[in-house]
Amino acid sequence: MTLGEGKDKVYMLLDEHSAGGDIEHDEDIELKMAYFFDIAQKNLAQIVPVIKTSEFTADGEQEEYYMPSDFRKPYRIYRDGKIVTKRYRWRNKVLIVPLSDEGCHFEIDYYAIPASINAETPDDYEFEVPEDAAQCLPYWVCAQNLLPDLVMDYSVYLAMYNMMVSQLDTSLPGDNTRLRQALYGY
Repeated sequence: MTLGEGKDKVYMLLDEHSAGGDIEHDEDIELKMAYFFDIAQKNLAQIVPVIKTSEFTADGEQEEYYMPSDFRKPYRIYRDGKIVTKRYRWRNKVLIVPLSDEGCHFEIDYYAIPASINAETPDDYEFEVPEDAAQCLPYWVCAQNLLPDLVMDYSVYLAMYNMMVSQLDTSLPGDNTRLRQALYGY
């Protein structure tokens, strides 16, 4: 889902325009909406992780390799195609690689922090959380818009958001999921 599609869903949920309508929107809602989407996406990225990959080849001249600015924490480390996650040390967002690993190719899968969304973010910005998680975002944004409203009840949208989030698939790619045959189990 894009930011523009998310905004349209919020306007429909708030009954600001019909499904195909193009009515002038409340400027106050428009100014706050991008920031609410930013908060919601970053919160959801902690529940349904955004996993990205960073690659480098150890040059033997340095021991410290800095991770990208969106790095939150490591998920997996591959050295020359083999998982070596627990064999390396971290210092904040810096991977410590011994000089003896010169020439080794590293791939680091990491939990990423989604890019910030603000008033200048274009409507074609694609949310970084998975699509099922992105579908939850408009409900949280609606609740935040209605929070200071003394007439409209925000709790309906917040309850719908919480219900949708509770049903999200939070498994990680490559999880060591095992199935057990239970009919003839011991």
